[in-house]
Amino acid sequence: MGFWFPSISLGFQSALPYSPHSCPIFFFEAFVVLMAVHMATHYVPQGTWVALFSDNLNTVSIFNSLAALPHYNLILLAVVDIFLSHDFDFCVFHIPGPHNIVTDALSHWDNEHATHIVPGLNIHTFQPPQDVLGAASQ
Repeated sequence: MGFWFPSISLGFQSALPYSPHSCPIFFFEAFVVLMAVHMATHYVPQGTWVALFSDNLNTVSIFNSLAALPHYNLILLAVVDIFLSHDFDFCVFHIPGPHNIVTDALSHWDNEHATHIVPGLNIHTFQPPQDVLGAASQ
């Protein structure tokens, strides 16, 4: 899993907390949006408009409509809670997979490629919160 903040050349990555065969890839795509929103609270001033990009159309859809299957509601609620408590406004946009190369490199732990694309990219790991990960087992 990976995401980055282009405006400050800061990337984050984490290993999948479960086998990719144990839950749908869509769960991880939605979860990464939650982690990006959570990390944004440390780097984006309150009252800011936040644009997020995903190469997964289902992910774009659930965050822009705030409607999902019940087992994704914990993720949606967590994102909305963060945005309300930090006075953020947000929209999730689709980015075609071939244009999502930095995030793809981060999610595959190909840091050499990521830093080749964005020289000076500072890469950190993140630990997913266990309370939301419990939704993956449902």
